[in-house]
Amino acid sequence: MTLETIRKRLPPGWSLSVRGFEERGWSGGLRFDATFEIRDSQGSSAVIMVEVKGRPIETRQVISMLDNWRLMLLANGEEITEGESNYAFMVVAPYVGPSARDRLSEAGVSFADSTGNIRFAVNRPAVFIEAQGATRNPWRENAPLRSLKGRRTARVVRGFLDYRPPFGTRELASETKSSAASVSRVSELLEREAIIERETPRGRILSVDWERLVRRWAVDYSFLDANGMTPWLEPRGIRTLFDRLHEAEFAYAVTGSFAAVRFAPAAEPRLAAIYAANPEDAADRLGLRRAETGGNVLIGRPFDPVAFDRTEFAEGITYVRITQALADLMTGPGRGPSEAESLVDWMRSNEETWRLQLTRTT
Repeated sequence: MTLETIRKRLPPGWSLSVRGFEERGWSGGLRFDATFEIRDSQGSSAVIMVEVKGRPIETRQVISMLDNWRLMLLANGEEITEGESNYAFMVVAPYVGPSARDRLSEAGVSFADSTGNIRFAVNRPAVFIEAQGATRNPWRENAPLRSLKGRRTARVVRGFLDYRPPFGTRELASETKSSAASVSRVSELLEREAIIERETPRGRILSVDWERLVRRWAVDYSFLDANGMTPWLEPRGIRTLFDRLHEAEFAYAVTGSFAAVRFAPAAEPRLAAIYAANPEDAADRLGLRRAETGGNVLIGRPFDPVAFDRTEFAEGITYVRITQALADLMTGPGRGPSEAESLVDWMRSNEETWRLQLTRTT
């Protein structure tokens, strides 16, 4: 099925055939389940070495597989992504998850799964084929956590984003007011997707790829939907809104563009987003008008009190933690996603500034 799908997408005069098993004679006897040969209309050809998996693959398996290939290739002075080579690599599995697909693409490895996800790329002869299949594993098992959606999960995710490792499961659970079981379940998912690394299988967390984590969270999180954001109008402009926030006597936290622009200045924000425990009351105290269209303020009740955790106070205004602002922008309206990328750039260069030290021990 994979071969036929790719064949139908090839240019006229091209062919793709199975060559069967091949061993290239590299150090360690690297072997593959099959090899394909692709040939263009001019007679140029390349060999695609194929590894077939019987179960859906996850990012951790991808990394291990790539490491094994890389060691074999380096012994022969070659690289997986070598553009001049007349060979390529491919993985075929029942399902290849989004994070695993990203890692394979970054490494220049083709893939195909039974749901229709295909990325077939060869440098010489040059060909690129891509198709979209299922976004979720249709053969998912019931036991392991598969999503970062939900309140309890979000509290743990925020902890992983905010705090600088190393730390233990119970330390993070205590700091984030979560159960150790919740932290363990989220940890297992993140470990499977190679977002965190542990000292031992059940040991302390040694590293957290915060950028991959927040992007993974954004797959399951929606700023507008999760927080029930409603539009309001401050007819005298945003400056008036912030003047009133200086005097506010209710709990609130500014998120989105105005929380991010303090760190990564971009175009002047035009839409203010605010978390409040009682949005209707907050809007009334701030003198806002309900707006069906043309509003310049969004107010919502946060999906979980974690939105108010580790807030920052600057120039008389309370802002959400930078990591919460980033997730909100990534899944927010308008220019939010592009502003999120500017914030990510700043955070990459200033990690020591914004990541916190977890001091609680158990």
